[in-house]
Amino acid sequence: MNISIFLLIIFILSFLILFWFTYHENKKEEKKDGLLTLLVVAGIFSVIITFVFAFFLFLILGSTSVIDIMFSLELTTNQLLVIGISFLIYWFTIDNILGKFFEYLLGENIYALLALAISRLVSFYMIGILIKLNEVMNMTISIGVSIILLSIEALYFLRKKAMIEE
Repeated sequence: MNISIFLLIIFILSFLILFWFTYHENKKEEKKDGLLTLLVVAGIFSVIITFVFAFFLFLILGSTSVIDIMFSLELTTNQLLVIGISFLIYWFTIDNILGKFFEYLLGENIYALLALAISRLVSFYMIGILIKLNEVMNMTISIGVSIILLSIEALYFLRKKAMIEE
């Protein structure tokens, strides 16, 4: 239920923003599109954006679930959802800024990914403190999810590097 509400909020916000944007851009053109066309365009792109958010949310929830099962933490479904949504919000906001900062500072290499993973670990730990997880659960989930995300990004980085060298 909480996931569907979160995704519905994402859909509504993206629909309103996209409709406003397409409506104002359409005013600037000589040949104006109809209102139905603008609604359909905003709707289609909002669905795509919502699917992207859902994919990443399920990636985070899956990672957290795997850590929960591996270490028998016995998190409730509500705790998993709050952790997943909190990590996702962080990942789409502050994490991108820190990623660009580390790339600028260290270059586009594995050290930037490691620095980002450490900053993620600290941030996930702080999020765990804010949502009142106990010490063991908090540390385990913070380390586990950070390592899983680092693994995914490292594989992508190495694949990209191999493609450039070919």
